Amino acid sequence: MELKDYIDENIFRKYEKFVDEEEFIACENIFDTEKIPVNFHEENILKKLDEKSSELEQSLIHYKNNFEAVLFHSFAYSFGLKVNAHIFRQIAESIDYSIINKIRQNPIQHEALLFGISGWLNEPQDDQMKIWKREFEFIKAKFSIPDLTFHPKFLRLRPPNFPTIRLSQLADLYKHQNLFSKIMEAKTADQLYNIFGSIKASEYWNSHFNFGNISKVHPKTLSKEFIDLLILNTVLPLKYAYHRYHHEEITDEIIELYKSISAEKNTIITGWKKLGQEVANALESQSMIYHHKTNCETKNCLACGIGFKLLKE
Repeated sequence: MELKDYIDENIFRKYEKFVDEEEFIACENIFDTEKIPVNFHEENILKKLDEKSSELEQSLIHYKNNFEAVLFHSFAYSFGLKVNAHIFRQIAESIDYSIINKIRQNPIQHEALLFGISGWLNEPQDDQMKIWKREFEFIKAKFSIPDLTFHPKFLRLRPPNFPTIRLSQLADLYKHQNLFSKIMEAKTADQLYNIFGSIKASEYWNSHFNFGNISKVHPKTLSKEFIDLLILNTVLPLKYAYHRYHHEEITDEIIELYKSISAEKNTIITGWKKLGQEVANALESQSMIYHHKTNCETKNCLACGIGFKLLKE
């Protein structure tokens, strides 16, 4: 089949050059912010949310439409960050959510359960660890929890992100009554920040980052950047999925929430900024991160609105 009479050779050569490039993005040398289509960011975010909703719907099928259980698993994943995300989710999914509901008003028991499943309480190093060990053994016997152990990692983590601190903060978050309802009812970013603003690791962690090792006294609260991460990666996708599940329109509200949250700071956003692309808020940063992952990394230039315009010139 001959295509030479149907495809402009200049376009073909330019496409070949795009595919062969090893830069941040294939069109880096001719990228033009003026070529970004109208509603580009909104469309990217909705594509990303639709993909995430499909994933969440599979979890909902598995957990019999228990949105609260899926929210707990999603929060665990986010609290784990990149290093421990999958391990934290495994810990959360190994616990029947009905148990979390029964002990959530007792943060010591909730911590004990998470720490015990992480395998940290076998050899207590101080009195507080002995308390956690005793509570874990009680909970384990009472609810017939199987002998499962997952081992969170400490390597390449700054102390504030140690799994000990993050699991304690996760336990503290779940002392909230009606957490799922509060999140679903929140209409503004400020209302969401109010939910997370008081969350901190338990008193023991004021003077510890790891078990038995005393450090300078400093309360382990959630930073605004970490709260933003929780909202972007867990709260907004689940809000969108929940309303889609109930056939309720929430697109405009979700888009406004993205706009009211600060843009992320990472190497991908830095790369876009070097090319002259302004990133004013989380709507734009999430959009550019998603676009880079789904189009630029895979050099899917023919499906890219920007690349399509550049190829035609």
